[in-house]
Amino acid sequence: MFMNMFMMIVIMMITFIDRSKELSFLEERYRSHRAELIVMYGRRRVGKTFLLRRFLSGKKGVYFVVSRLGNILQEISEAIGEQLDVHPPLLRHYRDLFSYIAKESSNERITLAIDEFQRLAEYDPAFLTELQAAWDDFLSHSKVFLVLSGSSVGVVERAALASSSPIFGRRTGQLKVKPFTFTCAKEFASTWPCEDKVRAYAVFGGIPAYLSLLDCSKSLLENIKNLILEPGGLLHEEPYFLLATETREPLRYMTILEAMASGATTLGEIASKSGLSSSELPRYMRTLEALLDIVERRYPLLEEERRGRARYIIKDNFLRFWFKHVRPNLHLLELGEVERVATRISEQLDEYASTVFEEIALEHFSHSVPALKVGRWWRGEVEIDGVAIDEKNKVAYFMEAKWSKHPLDRSVLRELERKAEEFEWKKGERKEVYYIYSRSNFTFAPEENVKQVSLSEVCNQPCI
Repeated sequence: MFMNMFMMIVIMMITFIDRSKELSFLEERYRSHRAELIVMYGRRRVGKTFLLRRFLSGKKGVYFVVSRLGNILQEISEAIGEQLDVHPPLLRHYRDLFSYIAKESSNERITLAIDEFQRLAEYDPAFLTELQAAWDDFLSHSKVFLVLSGSSVGVVERAALASSSPIFGRRTGQLKVKPFTFTCAKEFASTWPCEDKVRAYAVFGGIPAYLSLLDCSKSLLENIKNLILEPGGLLHEEPYFLLATETREPLRYMTILEAMASGATTLGEIASKSGLSSSELPRYMRTLEALLDIVERRYPLLEEERRGRARYIIKDNFLRFWFKHVRPNLHLLELGEVERVATRISEQLDEYASTVFEEIALEHFSHSVPALKVGRWWRGEVEIDGVAIDEKNKVAYFMEAKWSKHPLDRSVLRELERKAEEFEWKKGERKEVYYIYSRSNFTFAPEENVKQVSLSEVCNQPCI
């Protein structure tokens, strides 16, 4: 009941921001006039359903979500009757469904979008095997536009994209819908000052369903209290619902994510803080990384193959914020101490946002430099927020981001130059260029091969 109410509110409030590339992809394939089998996927709440509904607007088509596992064919038949305004067809097998859609699209293109199809694929393997046979026999020669959409990233990849899938080689396109980066997420807080846009992104991340709930007539802290801290807030228990929907042991996964949010980044540190053994932890990490797509394994730039250098990071800012600032204080929130917890968060918010600002700067940096390889780099105690290499022209770009309320002086540049000496790629023959990102501008003039980037420049970058 809660989940349905959550989605109804989101659909009523959400503004269609960006997604122009995704929409253009679907529209281009729709205009091909060939049979299309598109696999669309992305983590829960990322906006797939809203994107599908936007795409289907004004088109002849059927949208069906696998919300429960029962008599699916009867439910699809009823959806066809309601949405195409026809007498519902009698469907005994999935082949009957595909035959009906192919026949109806002989004169006019019909879209059939099946949302959360991975539930059906796991519940009834006949769905994909019958789709394979129908595609080979007649669907591929029709004008059908078929979209299979799913939320469990790893399950979708296994069910529809892997070589072992019955429909491997049949899909005509695939689309992974990703969370918004800062350039687009900030548009949900368009009336707030730039600093609060960064803080809001640090708290609510890039998931449209969360960002759409923001009330910009109120302060960021009021939004945090109303949406996250209050026991009745729409996002108060969202991480638990997310994990309970996707996993069989949500509390175990919550313990792992809390350990990561507290600063654990290696398997050893995560095992120690979560209380799991080092032998059982990798199984849970694979689920968080490959199936749920909420944890990312990172390596220093150019060192992806070196064992023992990996760091595990919670990709989603909202989940990281919740497990760092909300879950440890749940006992206080249940006692009604919302203001007390909010005050504590307010005092710690800029420290938390500083790490996210580094990610925002890295995003801007990656679009600003003419290099194909961009990432973080670390070794021992030395860490560089961003490094990019232009192999053709032998140029190395180094980036530092500071979320300080004071203007930056030249010492930040000198420290970055010192750290750059530890980066060995073409050392002694490369050209070096430095990018410094500051929340509060600078006290020194720009130098040759030094780019100073202000917070306003980052915030003015258009949504792309």
